Amino acid sequence: MVKTLDDIAYPELIDHVGWRLWRLSRAWKAQFEAGMVALGHGWFGEARAGVLAHLGPNGLPQSALPGRMGLTKQAVQQLVDDLARDGIVERRPDPQDGRGRLVVLTPAGLAVMTDANAVKLRIEAEYRALLGPDGFAALNHALDLLYAGTARRPGQA
Repeated sequence: MVKTLDDIAYPELIDHVGWRLWRLSRAWKAQFEAGMVALGHGWFGEARAGVLAHLGPNGLPQSALPGRMGLTKQAVQQLVDDLARDGIVERRPDPQDGRGRLVVLTPAGLAVMTDANAVKLRIEAEYRALLGPDGFAALNHALDLLYAGTARRPGQA
């Protein structure tokens, strides 16, 4: 006799903090992307926007992006190509590595980051209004404590 899916006993799914963090993270991301699209950055919901989170003021070697992003070199190459084609980033010679290239924000990319900061601050203001100043500070403190307590474990970020 063949068992159907209805005959298989599954463990009860529990309510847990991970679910709450995941759900809020998805809601925050959707609100952030909608804010960026409203400011004219329609591509911001695409995978290539993830590159920008890793670029500091001096750029980053392209060779460092695959490890940071958890993607293949080929995937990162395509994302950077797309951003470069749209004038958001450019590749420059890496002064530390004669064969390497730095991925650096262009003036247009810096303008995108300025818009991103404004959207992030708007979302934070909404959270602060919902929780109150003390509640918002407590939320940030709790998140920092949780990260600090888990970040040093092997296999953790």
